[in-house]
Amino acid sequence: MKRPIQYDQKLADEICETIACSEKGLRVLCKENPHWPHKSMIMKWRLTNDRFGEQYARAKQLQIEALVDDILDISDDVSNDTIIREGKNGEQYENPNSEWINRSRLRIDSRKWLAAKLAPKVYGERKEVSVEESLMTKIIDKL
Repeated sequence: MKRPIQYDQKLADEICETIACSEKGLRVLCKENPHWPHKSMIMKWRLTNDRFGEQYARAKQLQIEALVDDILDISDDVSNDTIIREGKNGEQYENPNSEWINRSRLRIDSRKWLAAKLAPKVYGERKEVSVEESLMTKIIDKL
């Protein structure tokens, strides 16, 4: 099946709805949806069609919210945090599953980083600005 190259609003709507609800990147979504245009064509649509560009930007913002929601799911999932092992005496015991725990940490950190970079006003680190009292006094005195 040949991938489309002509802009189609119905297809654009499908692309944006899928992006908004998915944690996957555009490259993977294009592979999973062979009736979509190639990623480069979608990028071209963004640049040449203002309506689609705005629609795509909103979809990416919604995708960030979905990724942030995933953080809670990942951190609350304890199902694989331990492995049942058998000791020399035949008794079973729980052992931390370091690989699973580290992978979960990486998944959370990746989502936090993306959210902070793509929506810094909402998910970025807040920087506190402090003004020395003497400087404030000088400013107030000049008023």
